[in-house]
Amino acid sequence: MISLRVAAALAVIATAPVEAQLAVTLPTEKLLLVPLPVTGGADSALSVRAMDVARERLSKLVASKVIVIPKPKICEALSASGFTCDGLMDDQQARQLARFLQVDAYDVGTLSRDGSALAARIRLLDIGGSGFAYAFTVRDGNPGGAEALGEAIAQRLVTVIRAGERARECEQRRQRGDFPRALESARKALEIEPSLPAAHLCTATVYEAQRQPPDSIIAAARRALAGDSLNARALETIARQYQVKGDTTEAFRMFERLVEADPGNKSVGLGLAAQYQQRRDFQGAERVLRRLVERFPGDAQVSDRLYQVCLEGGRWRCVLEFVALRVQRDSALLGDTATLKVAIGAAQQAPDTQALDRYTVAALRRYPNDPSFLKARVAALDWTGRPDSAVAVIRRLMALRPGDVAAALSAAKIIIEHAAYDTAGAGKDSVELRRRRAELADRIEAARPFLAAGRASPDTAIRLNAAVLMLTAGSKLAQAQAYDRAYPWLDSLLTLVEPRTPADTTGPRHQIRVNASFWYGIASIVSSGVPYRQMAQSKSCGEAKAFSDRLKRTRAALELGRRVHEATVIQMLAAAKQYEAAMTSVRQAFKCTNF
Repeated sequence: MISLRVAAALAVIATAPVEAQLAVTLPTEKLLLVPLPVTGGADSALSVRAMDVARERLSKLVASKVIVIPKPKICEALSASGFTCDGLMDDQQARQLARFLQVDAYDVGTLSRDGSALAARIRLLDIGGSGFAYAFTVRDGNPGGAEALGEAIAQRLVTVIRAGERARECEQRRQRGDFPRALESARKALEIEPSLPAAHLCTATVYEAQRQPPDSIIAAARRALAGDSLNARALETIARQYQVKGDTTEAFRMFERLVEADPGNKSVGLGLAAQYQQRRDFQGAERVLRRLVERFPGDAQVSDRLYQVCLEGGRWRCVLEFVALRVQRDSALLGDTATLKVAIGAAQQAPDTQALDRYTVAALRRYPNDPSFLKARVAALDWTGRPDSAVAVIRRLMALRPGDVAAALSAAKIIIEHAAYDTAGAGKDSVELRRRRAELADRIEAARPFLAAGRASPDTAIRLNAAVLMLTAGSKLAQAQAYDRAYPWLDSLLTLVEPRTPADTTGPRHQIRVNASFWYGIASIVSSGVPYRQMAQSKSCGEAKAFSDRLKRTRAALELGRRVHEATVIQMLAAAKQYEAAMTSVRQAFKCTNF
């Protein structure tokens, strides 16, 4: 019996080392450390060396907890893709390498130098449930060497990896429904690394499973952002919980932060843009989609969605931008009427004179007799200060459509609005000023034929537009002191807008009548000298009566226009009174009985 017991004991002792060896768990999490892009005077060789040191040191410190991808394997993968072993990679290249090597976490960030001090801003990205997601800064200023910085990075990563192990434990227990022990594991992780996102997010997930209030879940997820402000999972959790609360404004704000944090997630960006579009917040939709365009510059789905949003939302400069890009890729689109109409319409709405000029030239080159393109070309020429060319195009349009009153009025408008009394350089030279007034009057006179159709139109709105243009012409001439040329415009205008009934004392026609009366009264009084002398020389009672009627109409007009500028009206009325007194003598001298 004793021998059997001894044999059994020896057997146990003999097998103990083997069982102990079998009980050792080999690490499965893989971590990739790549050199960081450099800023602030640091060089790439320093970054490569610092991360080599960190990689080698870390693989020894946490050999039982994580597999740190060795440099030879990294170089092998890079060489297979045509890259150099010691080159620096941007975020996208680092992500592609991480995917290729099938790791659970990898680093991005920057390395900078400030004098003799070095600083590494590192962000670990978790793509395999490692629990290592974290952002931190390591500084080494004494003396700022690559070896010292690499050692500091390795030591910092040890803490993150140890805490990440507890965070994974929390997730495993949560998945089994063991919520109390899951929260205990999260607590232990946070004792090691208080801001570890994975631990806070595991806590938030447990709260969600326990159906705790959204505010509790949001608070836990926000604590995760303290360890990584761009953590996509934390941002998504917060956004979803705000949706549960019904706070769509805050939810959308967090989803936008998610798009910024995870630019490679196209579906999230497109979904958020669609939500903005449904709410008719086209500015928000455009903002999100522009970020996606930057991330996916050749993606037709993203660019087409942005184009649709800009069209639907009236984001005209955005529309012009995309039309220009499409035309740049395919110049044949300049012959497509749909593309041209969109571009011209957007340019008019923006407004963008250069774009309007470009696309209307292209449109008329291919469709020279299209009325809509001719009208658009008129607008382009008008905006760019080429009134004569604009009127010439209108004449072409009217030849195609003789009864187009709107086109005729647009010609009159362009002529009148572009006519200017330029006194620069004339000084007090009365002869030169008189010549320039005559030029102004002649330019404005060219609009009269185009106004005829508008004045005779049965449409009151068209007649009103014609009246406004006539008022502009007459007042512009009066202000230039071309009173004799202003008088006929204002005289015919008052006939056009004379009251229909005694009660016609309100509305736009009356307002035009008031202003026209003011300018008519001034132009009539100031320009009365010549017709008065002609009447006096004629000794004709007919002409005397005509002048007397003119004075009566002038007085009535001045009284109506008094509200425009009373002091001027008072002065004009005093002059009218002198003419009226003179007409009493004329009537007696001519022995007139007709007035």
